[in-house]
Amino acid sequence: MERTTYGNGRDRAGFNAVGGKRLALATSLCLLLSLLVIGSVAAQVVRPPWRAQAAELPRAEITVGNEPLTVEIAAEPAAKSRGLGYRAGLEPGTGMLFVDEEAEIQSFWMRGMRFCLDIVWIDGDQIVGAAESACPDPPGTADADRARFVSPQSVPYVLEVPAGWLADHGFGVGTPVTLPAGLATDA
Repeated sequence: MERTTYGNGRDRAGFNAVGGKRLALATSLCLLLSLLVIGSVAAQVVRPPWRAQAAELPRAEITVGNEPLTVEIAAEPAAKSRGLGYRAGLEPGTGMLFVDEEAEIQSFWMRGMRFCLDIVWIDGDQIVGAAESACPDPPGTADADRARFVSPQSVPYVLEVPAGWLADHGFGVGTPVTLPAGLATDA
């Protein structure tokens, strides 16, 4: 349909032809801007609320065999429960060390995990066992159906490193572990 304008720039309905084009352009720009803002908000990574609130964990240097590692220390219940869950991975040369005051049978699962791990059981100054290449359960797995990784004996320390780390370094049961003196337990 063709629009007829008169000498004053207005059409039959009384709208200014130039102003109408400006209004249509402004409306289109507002719509485009709204879509861009909504799209950028939707594209942001959704994180569990505790991720923004989690305090940074203390770090320590340990040695497994002859390999130095920088580990985050999970000694408090909240840090132990959260563990490495919801992270994308670990940087090379890093891990997480779970510390208990007393040696006990340890049981771990992969709830919230996004990558595979070697779970290393440590007693005294050596590795006493490991669950190598423990991987996350398929999406939708009920907690009751999740795989559990249990220490072969009571241990005060559990080390999590990227899957394959033990095999890559040739480490296993009997490999010496050096921990900082401040981590000593009553075990």
